[in-house]
Amino acid sequence: TWWYFIMKKEISFELHNIFKHSLDISKIAYRFMVNFFSRPEPVQSEQDEKRMKILYIVSTDPHNKTSWSGITYYLAQAINRNVGDVEYIWPIRFPPFVLKGLNGFVKLNRILFNKEYKVQYSVVYSWLAARYIRQQMKGKHYDCIVAPVSSMLIAFLKTDVPIVFFSDTTFNLYSHYYKKEFDRVSPLSLREGEWLDRRSYRKSRHIIFTSQWAADSCIQFYGTSPRKISIHPLGANMDHAPGREIIFEKEHHSVLTLLFLGVDWDRKGGSIAFDTLVHLHQMGIKAKLVICGCTPPPVFSHPFMEVIPFLDKNLQEHHDIFENLLTTSHFLILPTRADCYSAVTCESNSYGIPSISTRTGGVPEVVLDGINGYCLPIEAKGIAYASLITEIYSDKKRYHQLILSSRMRYEESLNWDKWTEHFHSVYLEILQPEKKSSILLQPELS
Repeated sequence: TWWYFIMKKEISFELHNIFKHSLDISKIAYRFMVNFFSRPEPVQSEQDEKRMKILYIVSTDPHNKTSWSGITYYLAQAINRNVGDVEYIWPIRFPPFVLKGLNGFVKLNRILFNKEYKVQYSVVYSWLAARYIRQQMKGKHYDCIVAPVSSMLIAFLKTDVPIVFFSDTTFNLYSHYYKKEFDRVSPLSLREGEWLDRRSYRKSRHIIFTSQWAADSCIQFYGTSPRKISIHPLGANMDHAPGREIIFEKEHHSVLTLLFLGVDWDRKGGSIAFDTLVHLHQMGIKAKLVICGCTPPPVFSHPFMEVIPFLDKNLQEHHDIFENLLTTSHFLILPTRADCYSAVTCESNSYGIPSISTRTGGVPEVVLDGINGYCLPIEAKGIAYASLITEIYSDKKRYHQLILSSRMRYEESLNWDKWTEHFHSVYLEILQPEKKSSILLQPELS
């Protein structure tokens, strides 16, 4: 027993010294124990050494295929598949009394100012979130932190682990672009949101935006260095892509089918999509409009219109319905009034469906005219959409080529494997050299 306690004390003393003289306590402590008990050190495979340890910080459920249109889920799956082992910190937990206090402040703003105070943009929320994340990180090693649209979670995070922030917009751009959604937001929330965004950009070692439109906002409004920013589109939020033989099946269907995907009928331009259907029938074209994700107002009714109010991709039967829609539709019609990106274009392109959308926000950088669809001016009406669709669809050779080029756009760019390639190259070329140089610059410990 005495020998046990003496040896335990000696080992603790040695480990204490090792901690003071090393940047990697876990590895050296392991070697010390191996040498102490004369055990051979296991050989780590080259593949294991290349696997990164990545901390994934998000504000929405990363296990839910409907969170942020499935982006947080499919992005994490791709990183885990192609780059390294992903560990999640979700949900972010707060003391109950803090949440009660913040909710009380929300009610007070409604009563006194008729304004909405957004808790998720609160400095208090951000500070407590960073504190909780830091506690969860204690005693663990990570090569990198990936934080999709999580500026409020990393703004106060104190860490030496390089942070890669990812988004399709900035808070300033978002709050001015989506005017209807921010019309009643408290001025305090707007100021806090912009301040947290600015702070998160400074904290991040690298920022990946989905468009130059979003990157320009970060550079011009927040003063971020362009060298800190790169641009790469999102991927398709689906479990797998179909074989190329499937994408041409739609050409054998006699009814021209338009697919409208969106949860917000007004903002996604649902009325223009409806007018497009009406004009197509007036032109003598047998067409059908499938609306998926929302229920239009009762005034929008047509015998050749089908409504699927909601699909949950977490359910296999709903996922199968979604795949069938993509297999049988000829065009994705999305006359959106405001969008930072067009994630549904990525999914549609995987099935060779061209996207007919609007020249607004970050959409024109996803939908390239003549490649994977077309973007019309924001003021274009249903007749303009109907005319363009008729022009393309009536030229069978042109439409066939557009199916093929839409699929190629997906394969070459609009998939998550390509995104993770870009992310990994950012890490190897920028973040990893910075980590090594920072280690070399550390003063020697006596």
